[in-house]
Amino acid sequence: MKRKNTIFLAIALLTLSLPAFSQFELGLQLSPSLSFNRIDDDDASVSLSTDGVGGRIVAGAFGDFYLRENYYLHTGLFFVPKRVGIEDADNSTEEAYRLHYLQLPAALKLYTNEVALDMKIYFLVGFTLDVKILEDELSDEVRYVQDFQPVDAGLLLGSGLEYRIGYSTTLFGGLSYRRGFANVVKDQFDPNVGDIGIKNDMLSLDIGIKF
Repeated sequence: MKRKNTIFLAIALLTLSLPAFSQFELGLQLSPSLSFNRIDDDDASVSLSTDGVGGRIVAGAFGDFYLRENYYLHTGLFFVPKRVGIEDADNSTEEAYRLHYLQLPAALKLYTNEVALDMKIYFLVGFTLDVKILEDELSDEVRYVQDFQPVDAGLLLGSGLEYRIGYSTTLFGGLSYRRGFANVVKDQFDPNVGDIGIKNDMLSLDIGIKF
């Protein structure tokens, strides 16, 4: 009997939530980005620093699901290429890696009221889960990182301006920042140098369209 009541309650809650999630907008986004990384070598016997910044293009599709007025749940699927660069303190070694991910964001999207005719400012705050689909060495020889973790996770922050150009069509542009939480290093070539921690960040210019 308890099991039947639990099932009935779950169905009722799902039914009540469907009207809200039935209001959604789908969109496409293209984001020229700067990819860079932070290095934690406090537990290592070598002194390492970040080696450069890489230009990348993030692209994908997303959905904004209505929660209440000016509040939306933002999610989607994005192709996110990242660059990792490492440099010795004495400049004897420079390593660079190319990492490709499929990224799933889960964020809250907040809107202001109209700041001008058909224009609204939005703010984005949430998290990302990245699944690695490619790992490639860009340097001829590497000494430190042998393999990277299959997943990454981070914080997603953004803000921008939306302009409605039709009944169901909206253009937008803004800036976003992805800050990695996790150490992406899985295996090192030489464990005797101690633990090396690398976290990935991205700064992006976001442009796109919603339907």
